[in-house]
Amino acid sequence: MYPGAPAKRAPRGNLPAETRLLTLTGPGGCGKTRLALRAAREAAGEFGNGVWWVDLASLSDPDLVAQAVARVMGVREVPGRSLLGLLIEHLESGETLLVLDNCEHLIAACAALVDALLEGCPGLKVLTTSRESLRLHGEVSWLVPSLSVPEEGARSSEYLARNEAVRLFAERARAVSPSFALADENAPAVARV
Repeated sequence: MYPGAPAKRAPRGNLPAETRLLTLTGPGGCGKTRLALRAAREAAGEFGNGVWWVDLASLSDPDLVAQAVARVMGVREVPGRSLLGLLIEHLESGETLLVLDNCEHLIAACAALVDALLEGCPGLKVLTTSRESLRLHGEVSWLVPSLSVPEEGARSSEYLARNEAVRLFAERARAVSPSFALADENAPAVARV
């Protein structure tokens, strides 16, 4: 701050203290990815170096986690240099949000990478989704509540369309079959699922 500059005011409100590592936990299908995506979109303007989304669902080799992050961020490997060192160099200045989605099957590799990146990059914040926390010092783990399910015997498509689990089902069904629509004819079957 330069002399005479107005003091930066802390934001008002009662939100819990900020964290550099937040993990959204919960069972599969509870909405962790959707919540992380929404949070990342809403926070995008706060990060001068951007928000970077890395989907780890299809990755099976823990040794490739750092490569997946580097690929998304456009960091190329350099002979004789560690990829971790290159990532830290890329991220060490400026404010960045890194989102690692679907960490549960690569938990140890994700934890090691996140720990090293947070240590070397003071402007980095990390949001992860996983069925379990990374178990790192300073991590805040938030359990995403399960979606509500319809009452047994519900048959009205109008009623079911207001239900979280049914809306998610319909969204996923339309991804597979764009012509899918929730209607009174299929509502009982959707409710049972």
